[in-house]
Amino acid sequence: MDAQLLIRWGLVFAVFVTTLSMNIGDNLIARVGVQESYLCILIVATACSALLAKRSLYLIATIAMFSLNANMPADFSLNFGFDRDYYAGVMLAMVLQPIVARTFH
Repeated sequence: MDAQLLIRWGLVFAVFVTTLSMNIGDNLIARVGVQESYLCILIVATACSALLAKRSLYLIATIAMFSLNANMPADFSLNFGFDRDYYAGVMLAMVLQPIVARTFH
């Protein structure tokens, strides 16, 4: 494995672990209905990091910002005028869109 890819994967993993664990009682994973635990956070962060490791830096930064907004308390995201579930939907669409595109082409 290339060292640059490994460093990028580690940084993306650290960002996702941080954004998912800062509001563990009311984050995206808890709102989906999964029991709040650090094991679930590690699994989701690993999966998202694996999907994003070879992507462009701009896409990674955009998804990290959406993840940050989606996992903040509800009042924080409502200050921007959107519900935090919209941020989560856009973030997940950006992560999963290439998989769907490759499936149908």
